[in-house]
Amino acid sequence: MAASNGAISRRTLLGGLSALALASTARAQSVLATNPAPSPQAPKRDDTVAGDFQRLVVARWGDGVLPNAPPFAPDQLTALQAGTQFPYDAVITALVNPPPAQDGIPRLVMVLANPDAPARMVFPGGADEPAVAGQLQGATVLNLQYLAGRWMTVDGGYQARRITDGTLCQITGPVAAAIGSTVQGVLAPQAGCATPWGTALLAEGNVTPWLTRLASTDDGYADPADGARFGWVTEFDPLDPGSFPTKHTGLGRFARAGIAVTTTPDGRAVLFMSQDEPAGFLFRFISAAPATDGSAFEAGTLSVAQINGGGIDWVDLGTDIPTLAATVSAAASAGGSPFDAPGGIAIVPGNGGLYLACRGNPARTTADALNPRTGDDNGHIVLLAPPHGDMTARRFAGRLALVAGNPATAPLAQYTAGSTAWLKNPRTLNLDPYGQLWIGTDQRGHVSDTADGLFTLQTNGPSRFLLSAAYLAPIGAAIGGAAFDTNTRTIFSVARHPGATPQASFDHPATRWPTLQPSMPPQTTVIGLVQQ
Repeated sequence: MAASNGAISRRTLLGGLSALALASTARAQSVLATNPAPSPQAPKRDDTVAGDFQRLVVARWGDGVLPNAPPFAPDQLTALQAGTQFPYDAVITALVNPPPAQDGIPRLVMVLANPDAPARMVFPGGADEPAVAGQLQGATVLNLQYLAGRWMTVDGGYQARRITDGTLCQITGPVAAAIGSTVQGVLAPQAGCATPWGTALLAEGNVTPWLTRLASTDDGYADPADGARFGWVTEFDPLDPGSFPTKHTGLGRFARAGIAVTTTPDGRAVLFMSQDEPAGFLFRFISAAPATDGSAFEAGTLSVAQINGGGIDWVDLGTDIPTLAATVSAAASAGGSPFDAPGGIAIVPGNGGLYLACRGNPARTTADALNPRTGDDNGHIVLLAPPHGDMTARRFAGRLALVAGNPATAPLAQYTAGSTAWLKNPRTLNLDPYGQLWIGTDQRGHVSDTADGLFTLQTNGPSRFLLSAAYLAPIGAAIGGAAFDTNTRTIFSVARHPGATPQASFDHPATRWPTLQPSMPPQTTVIGLVQQ
């Protein structure tokens, strides 16, 4: 399907998804592990939209974000383009409602993390330009408005912003005294989330490759002391374009793949974070002060999950500088349990627990209740539930919500009877207002027997854990999260880095989606899924 500018229907999203679920149940009543239907949908040059949804383009690589953005010239990419246009890669981290405008036009503010800018896919001939690449990564804040029945970007909107390797940030918390109170740049954010108190969090991932890459620039990244200023969680106000990003050292330093936050009945923040490694830990932070306190993330209890039996126990870590600066080592010493490439985290409303996506770890040699397979990289999804909804509890019960892979070939692959899809490598998660878990997959560009896509998992009622496919991305692409606007019944998502198979390059991509034009490179694209 090529880029579309058609009108958005206003029929209810809930009704459409319920109809799809009922149709799925009627078509297949057997467990997919023994009767895999339907057949896998192999990756192709174009994308695929399920049911009666329509896919619309909201923003794509090269679109203007700031008022001074020049026209997109991918063959001659400059730092000005990279720092003012929509970047090469993106993951949705937050969708925020700004105050109503006097003109009555519905508006949204979208925050996206921009994790990567691989030279082979960004620059002709693959010749790296670090100063340009550093501007392509970081974060983007978009202004969206709803006109003529569809969401569209506002070029140079009030909150529109790019956060890059050149953005000045404050450093706070226990480690700031040792590493300094300011730093230039946010590097390699893999994920993020909106907070209940209206700010946005960005979770830096593995910053080492970026520090090495940017060392040749004139921005101080060659300084060995600079590395300690990266690898943190950054907070800023997405509705205030002058908001100063703040890195919170009280949350520990490690490469993150997922992050989600809620509050306790007495107002404290509870933050969950996953480590971006094939055998990664799951962390929890409980603030000592109320979440609305400006210092809430500076003091509290940081702990790591330890798998015991069918659930997890939270083991507290220290709050000293060595622990916070080398959090993974402290977690290992405390007896933390690794999960199979833990990634996206979705908190059940009402503090009913959390879902954790595990992309899979072929190096695992010993299985346990929450990592059920050895030598397997298909992945799975875990549901962790605290007693009585107490997210500060010492122990959470656990169970497997889905064990991924082709049910015809993957060992122990499990799907609820009635499911009409299967998936590999779950990476991003979000729950919509109707209790459906939206799963984005990421096979890291590898071509397999099924495409990466956006899937729905029912979490309530008689169809609990029934899986359906809503959208399949083009070849080489992954899914960069999901967000929801209930007023217009729109599901936002991102088709990340289309065409970026392991053998592909800027000059020879596996597809040129979404334009499919020989003069254009493939473009990461923010999409809106709406019901026709």
